[in-house]
Amino acid sequence: MDLRQIRTFVYIAELRSYTRAAAFLHVSQPALSRQMRLLEEELRLKLFLRHGHGVELTNEGVAFFARCRDVLSEFEQLRHDFRSTGANKAVMGLVSVGLPAPATRFATPKLLHAARKSYPGLSVRFAEGFSALLHEWLLSGSLDLAVLFGSNTPKLLTSLPVLVEDLVAISAATKTSRKKNFVNAQDLQNTPLILPHRPHILRELIDSLHLKKVEILEVDSTSLMIELARVGDGTTILPAGSAEQSIRAGHVVALPIINPTLSWQVSICYSSVRPLSVGARVVLDLMRREIAQKVTSGEWLSGRLIRPGTEMTEGLDAAP
Repeated sequence: MDLRQIRTFVYIAELRSYTRAAAFLHVSQPALSRQMRLLEEELRLKLFLRHGHGVELTNEGVAFFARCRDVLSEFEQLRHDFRSTGANKAVMGLVSVGLPAPATRFATPKLLHAARKSYPGLSVRFAEGFSALLHEWLLSGSLDLAVLFGSNTPKLLTSLPVLVEDLVAISAATKTSRKKNFVNAQDLQNTPLILPHRPHILRELIDSLHLKKVEILEVDSTSLMIELARVGDGTTILPAGSAEQSIRAGHVVALPIINPTLSWQVSICYSSVRPLSVGARVVLDLMRREIAQKVTSGEWLSGRLIRPGTEMTEGLDAAP
């Protein structure tokens, strides 16, 4: 058993797929399968159960995964600590951050200016995308940090919950919609819903409502989701901040959802098996401070800061 086998096993277990793990690790699938076969033979254990959609861990595999993740994390930390000597310990280099659209909710020019002023050798790159894509970029190492929604963070990622964000029903501004104060969750089935493709937490939240019949228009662009809602093609579910400009312009209305209310947890995430650089830790701290300032100042009206130990376990809140 070697470190390569451990790393391969951890990625297969997390991604639940030999094919996806092979793509992430840049290894051919036959070579990856051979590594796992040799590992199972050495351990005299069955680690995976194959099925039509991928693989699942056996009971022995679950216990082995927990140990392997710790070993891999310790190894990466050891390598990081002894490679980062002298000038390399300075706050410098490139930090890549993934943000959901619109990115300005989570990072503004103010953050970049603060980073440049205090750490001239630090460069920050932002990438905007949907959560599923940001998740994959984190796992592949293309990103150092990413803002993700929901509380079910993959085991290969470390999650720092920041706030809970309320979701609203966004639709065209008409005489009828302007007179409403809220939308009952069950009434969402009376209009086409404009939502991202699976997997996405918005789809999970709508599934949890157990609506009898609902038409879904699948769109993987926040701006297009809002535009389709504006022209009357349906209703989209997003935080009010995502459509702030359209709401202020009077193009759409954003109504609270009740019975139950809908919300999601917002977290800053990073890899559990790759130690954060000094620069990444600086950017992480700057992001947390900026988000907290927006909420406490009232600029982020739909956000509620999370105190340690009060993380969400579900995306549904009780009705007020």
